[in-house]
Amino acid sequence: MMSANRLHMASKEEIENYDLLEDERHELFFDLRALWATVYRNRLVMGLILGGCIALGILSILVMPRVYEARSSVQIDQQVAKVLGTEDDQTVIGGADADRFLQTQVDIIKSRSTAKKVSDSLGLAANDRFLEQMGVGPVLGDKRGRREETVLNTLQDNLDVDLKRNSRVVGILFKSRDPALADRVANSYAQNVIEGNIQRKFSTSTYSRNFLEKQLGLAKQRLEASERALISYARSARLIDASSGAKQDWQASGPRSLVTANLVQLNENYAAAAAARSQAMERWEQARGASLMTLPEVLGNDGMQRLLQRRAELMADFTQLRQRLTPEHPTVTQVGAQVSELDRQIRNFAESIRNSIRNQYLTADRQYKALEAQVAALKGATLAEQDRSVQYNILQREVDTNRQLYESLLQRFKEVSAESGVATNNISIVDHAETPRKPTSPRPLLNLALATICGLGLALLYAIARERLDDAIRDPGDVETKLHLPLLGVVPEVEGGAPLAELEDTKAEITEAYNSVRTAVELSSNQGLFHSILVSSSSKGEGKSTTSFALARGFALVGRKVLLVDADLRRPSLHRFLNMRQPDKGLSSVLARTCSISDAVLPMGVPNAAFLPSGPLPPDPANLFAGDAVEQLLATLADDYDLVILDGPPVLALADATELTAAAEATIFVCAAGSAHFGQTRNAVSRLNRAHGRLIGAVVTKYNSRKSGYGPSADYYRYNYEEDPA
Repeated sequence: MMSANRLHMASKEEIENYDLLEDERHELFFDLRALWATVYRNRLVMGLILGGCIALGILSILVMPRVYEARSSVQIDQQVAKVLGTEDDQTVIGGADADRFLQTQVDIIKSRSTAKKVSDSLGLAANDRFLEQMGVGPVLGDKRGRREETVLNTLQDNLDVDLKRNSRVVGILFKSRDPALADRVANSYAQNVIEGNIQRKFSTSTYSRNFLEKQLGLAKQRLEASERALISYARSARLIDASSGAKQDWQASGPRSLVTANLVQLNENYAAAAAARSQAMERWEQARGASLMTLPEVLGNDGMQRLLQRRAELMADFTQLRQRLTPEHPTVTQVGAQVSELDRQIRNFAESIRNSIRNQYLTADRQYKALEAQVAALKGATLAEQDRSVQYNILQREVDTNRQLYESLLQRFKEVSAESGVATNNISIVDHAETPRKPTSPRPLLNLALATICGLGLALLYAIARERLDDAIRDPGDVETKLHLPLLGVVPEVEGGAPLAELEDTKAEITEAYNSVRTAVELSSNQGLFHSILVSSSSKGEGKSTTSFALARGFALVGRKVLLVDADLRRPSLHRFLNMRQPDKGLSSVLARTCSISDAVLPMGVPNAAFLPSGPLPPDPANLFAGDAVEQLLATLADDYDLVILDGPPVLALADATELTAAAEATIFVCAAGSAHFGQTRNAVSRLNRAHGRLIGAVVTKYNSRKSGYGPSADYYRYNYEEDPA
């Protein structure tokens, strides 16, 4: 007994660990698997939607007209190349201003005026040919005005300007059904853009030249009038302009009169004499107070240096002689006399140098005083002349101003006149448009790709919308995640619809599935097997009767004494499973106390198993189940049977199932995969819980993994029995 309990506890722990692993795997792959299942279940309609979209894409390729695109390109520079060298310097702009400049040029290319020039140059508005080539059709009514308007709109609608980032090359693209027409229009656009830019520059220079010419005439008249007034006043005031003749190299302009010119010249000489006198006086003061042999002029004189060198040589000889001879020796006396003579000559020579410095100072002083007297005399004459020069200077300034203005206008007029004849342009052709060989529209691969993408999108939208509206339980995992019930087992769908025949085969998948359910029921309680189990579902046709029969048969085959009760008193079906006619006695008779249990119980055809049919159908089955009649019956049957399995009616819209679940020790909920909807199953489970039924789990029946879209991973293990070749 202890070993059995250990086995039971170990089995429960293994099942819980397996359930945890399954939950983690389900959580990791739920979205992907659910999406694939949705696609698989709706694959036919999705395939039709995708095929329809692809067919529309192919039809668009065949029906859409062929459109050709020609491309010409121009380069747009901010600065114009200088030809004469006199053109105005243009500030190089960058950043957002450069982008605005290029965008302005693009807007000019797209403008209506440019389209008008292209139309006029190619004669597009002369007839309806251009519109017919573009697929617009002829214009009715007032043809001339409406045709031109239509042509301009067509040109602008089919024009595209390609301005790439970080580039000054602008592509001009034009689309047309006629490749030759697209070529001509694209090249015409490029040509007219360049000509229009030159025309704007020429118009600007023409306006500037006319304006400068007018201003130049006015400046010339003012200059001539001011010069006449200046000459008239100079004659009356006896003022002679000597500025051109007396101009010095270091002066910006020469003096205005002869007196001023003389004063300026004499004042320059006077300033030079004062500087020379000051310098000579400084030298004399230094020479007079210093020793003769310390004067720089004496020491720097070449003759003095030779005398000093000669004296140094004699002194060297004199010193050597005195060391060898006596002072009275004739040779010593002779050399000493020569040294004395050299000393006298050196002193006289130095004195003459100092006298020459004094004479230079006296000469500079006499020149300074003479010039000072002359400057003083001219100052008076100059002051008298300045009174008369005030008006002269006013008139002279006016003449100078008018002359500068006239010369600047004349120079600018010459530059503008020269520039107007030079065709400089900041827009130039890079590539001429060539006749396109292949159409740009329709693009088969792109159309098919878009059609495929749209088809996939619509198909997915259809599948998701259908899944939202259809809440059927298809995945066994939905039992735990949505209904919050343990999953006791999953019963596969039987091909041919004969599950009872399959149960006879011990190798069949359905037999193995119900054996798994039987094992899960046994392990669902740690207190042993329940004495009574109700099998119910939310609605009819979900396989509860088959499940009841299979469980009763399975428990009986493992040695349990089982009683299978057909508790559906409204639409009983178990008697058909056993190939019986509707018995006259059964559960209804026992509950109505018209017969005993032993009289109503029939053999099931399986060892250790008996069958209690439903009996005659009562007018009100709910009254038979009311009260404690069912509980007393189950208590009585517990003495004779190990397990009583009740095949109950559906839960929804009936009170029978709630009465039975309250009387039974355990309840098994059956839901068919693909047909049991989440809303109704949830309501059914809620009703059973409110009736205080003990729901030990749910069984998913009629499950086909391939139809549900979850693939072969949910298929059941297949036994491959092989006979021993011996």
